[in-house]
Amino acid sequence: MRAQTLGRSASVRPGKSLVVRGGLARTFGSLAGSLAVIFLCFGLYLLEDALVHPLAAQAGGVITGAFIIALAVILLYYLFKPRRRTRAHYFRRGE
Repeated sequence: MRAQTLGRSASVRPGKSLVVRGGLARTFGSLAGSLAVIFLCFGLYLLEDALVHPLAAQAGGVITGAFIIALAVILLYYLFKPRRRTRAHYFRRGE
């Protein structure tokens, strides 16, 4: 009787493990999202300071602010980028 229940539960299990199905975006998405918001705010703060005080602004502060904003945008892009799934994946799920 136990062999029958073990055989049934093995056929119900999905093909991929939870680690593979989870992915980095689902696991660390909230941490990366908050880091991207912090980067964006800090970069905007640096650029805003350069615009408010243009005579005292240094080139390093402007370049650093632009670089930090670019990092935040790249991080947000990789978080919200849709996954590409093949058509074979959808056909296998229907079987």
